[in-house]
Amino acid sequence: MIGEVIVVGDLKLRDDADMNEYGRLGERMYGIVSKIPGFLSVKAFKAEDGEELTIFRFASEKALEAWRTHPEHVETMKRGHAEFYTSGFLQICKVVREVGPFKHD
Repeated sequence: MIGEVIVVGDLKLRDDADMNEYGRLGERMYGIVSKIPGFLSVKAFKAEDGEELTIFRFASEKALEAWRTHPEHVETMKRGHAEFYTSGFLQICKVVREVGPFKHD
């Protein structure tokens, strides 16, 4: 969809990260983001070399901004940097062209 916003995240977990707490927070954050008008999806992928990417899709920049500034998400991001991640990046991309969907008989 033209105007759609894609967020690509590549976050590296600390070896000593509390995975139970990380999972609990992840579920809580999904519960919040999935209720934001304009949130479309989130999916995670792991490459053969071990790199993991998470792809968030939002219908608009307004929807992404609602997520980015949600108070509980802001606090969880701070915890992520302090407790869970060693490094990483986010790329925020805007769809400028879309081709498809394709159907083959």
